[in-house]
Amino acid sequence: MRNGTEFAERSWTQYHQPRTPCRDAHTTRQPFHHARTSLGAAGHWIHLLSVAAPLVIAEAIKDPDMKWRAMRLVSVGAAIASEAVWTLRLSKDRQKDEESHAALEACNDRCR
Repeated sequence: MRNGTEFAERSWTQYHQPRTPCRDAHTTRQPFHHARTSLGAAGHWIHLLSVAAPLVIAEAIKDPDMKWRAMRLVSVGAAIASEAVWTLRLSKDRQKDEESHAALEACNDRCR
């Protein structure tokens, strides 16, 4: 059996790697990963509704077969909604990047 103080004496760095600076100055790393929080309010609501759905379904539907079918449909619907929000976010980010790149190219052309 290990001594109880051995665990307490270990340093914080044994368990947590120090953060390395990012190569890009404008890029910051998120210290945790929760996909639903990175989608903003839409991701939060999708997650909240998908978690609450089984409670509502269990109270509203009494037939066991219909209940399980409804729960499966809700989980598939939540996954599709989450993917749709991700796709929308990525397309907006890509469009913003393309606009920034076009503005930079225009500026470089003017400066030459």
